[in-house]
Amino acid sequence: MPTFGLGPDGTRTEQGLCLSVNGRITFEGRRTIPKSVDRELLAGFRATAKQLRKVLAAERFRVERALATERGWQWRDVCAYYLDHPVTGASARNLIWKVLDGPAGLPVRMDGEWELADPAGRRVRPSPGTPVVLWHPIAHSAEEVRAWRDHLVANDLRQPFKQAFREVYLLTPAEERTRDHSRRFARHLLRYGQAKALLSERGWTGLSLGHWGWLYGSGVSEATKELPGGLTAHWDFHLDEDSIDRDGGGTVSICVSGDLHFTAEGRRVPLAEVPPLTLSEALRDADLAVGVTSTGLDPEGHGEYWESYGFGELSETAEMRRDVLARLLPRLAIAGRCTLSGRFLRVEGDLRAYRIHLGSGNILMEPNDAYLCIVPGGGGDQVFLPFEEDGGMLSVILSKAFLLAADTAITDPSITRQLR
Repeated sequence: MPTFGLGPDGTRTEQGLCLSVNGRITFEGRRTIPKSVDRELLAGFRATAKQLRKVLAAERFRVERALATERGWQWRDVCAYYLDHPVTGASARNLIWKVLDGPAGLPVRMDGEWELADPAGRRVRPSPGTPVVLWHPIAHSAEEVRAWRDHLVANDLRQPFKQAFREVYLLTPAEERTRDHSRRFARHLLRYGQAKALLSERGWTGLSLGHWGWLYGSGVSEATKELPGGLTAHWDFHLDEDSIDRDGGGTVSICVSGDLHFTAEGRRVPLAEVPPLTLSEALRDADLAVGVTSTGLDPEGHGEYWESYGFGELSETAEMRRDVLARLLPRLAIAGRCTLSGRFLRVEGDLRAYRIHLGSGNILMEPNDAYLCIVPGGGGDQVFLPFEEDGGMLSVILSKAFLLAADTAITDPSITRQLR
């Protein structure tokens, strides 16, 4: 991993220009760059910043993949290539590292050496050859997971991806009955292009649907992902009944998700025999795909599926969102107007009360449960989040809550018409 000329503090400064590890360029602490700055130097900084942002995104996925596959390191390598590195260290120092079969902690620098500190302040200094992994909540008690989540929120520590707040997917009674396949994320209508891109980004391959050969099977496809231990995950997809009329035989717009199963050496593997972390991470990919690309998220949607997804039971991702909100709400200026109630965040405005669904972000207005359509825009209130949330739904929900808590100040006619 290149350093991009950054120093140990994650910055590079020349002639008043400062490049930070997040790709931001400032001049003597200000975002505005004066015209007197050397144009060639500024162009070089901007080119480096562009490269840096790409590298950081790739690094985030690479380290998250290491978490999902239980990759191990020796402590000396973690220190050299992560904690002491000006680029990778920016995220690695906010991740929880665990001594194999031992304690876990966030990195802290003591007397020139890296140690691991837990939420209670207990520290351990691993020896250079000690094997370590990234901590995953699936292998730890609810009390330990809760302590880490509280610690991150209380200390405003933002992780580069969900680690302490990572969703865990355990076998359900329905999956125990089906034995060798899961229908937990089946029968969802997904935006095909977006779903394919997201799954490809997370290592799934083979998904290809089209109208040009309906009789030859192009209306059915399968996404696969190679997993540790010689396992392969398979997730079925097909075109929905209305796809030909809707798409006119052109590019597929909507696909339908099906069963998810695992194989090893060409045979189906019972779900109970799939290692718990491997199963959880594969199902998490499916939940993420549904949560980001479902047509049930359409703010102006309609139909039976839109109703069931937009206001139905919460997935693990949405349940995690609820857990995060429970910790964040007391810290917000609108805390007195907000309560968590089942699948919804209830917001008390001056004109009405509103219920925001924690899965879809859709809004119902009390007392008659009238649907309120608000299309998310850019910007919004800046609220600390303990991770970079996939899809940004938590930010959308919080932005809507702030807006509705001050409903008398809303001037957008498309919203005020609905409120009346």
